Amino acid sequence: MAGRQTELVGLPVSFDRPLRLFAYIIGHSQVLLRGEQDIEAGLPTTVEILFRDVGTLAVRDHYRALTVRLASPTEEEQLRAADPRPWYDWRAFILETESGNNGHVVAGAMYWAESSSPADYSSFLIPEYDLPRFRPDRPVPAGPATIYTTFPRG
Repeated sequence: MAGRQTELVGLPVSFDRPLRLFAYIIGHSQVLLRGEQDIEAGLPTTVEILFRDVGTLAVRDHYRALTVRLASPTEEEQLRAADPRPWYDWRAFILETESGNNGHVVAGAMYWAESSSPADYSSFLIPEYDLPRFRPDRPVPAGPATIYTTFPRG
């Protein structure tokens, strides 16, 4: 990961592009949403959103556009009531589209990044997993220069 930095940013964050559920790694409690590169549609990059240490989730398989924000106190209270396990470092991330609340992810962390990696490349946020791989006869594309994560709630 040479040359890569992590930058802390606040929520909400919006992604004005199609995203889909790309991977759900149950054994490691990770969920990956991905917006594929589409040069013809004016999307020269691939965007990935990774949730780690996932406790509960309700996600769609596809979003035309997406805003991720932290749950309001009332929303968080409802989610905590639905899952009475200790939350420790979990936070409730609300997934919204233009039509409103379309899901949530209760997780320890959220990361996102953008790269010029083509659609047939495995994840640049979780490259250690054997996801659909790029062709080995091609050079490895450049990973993102910056990965973003949220401020921890104090």
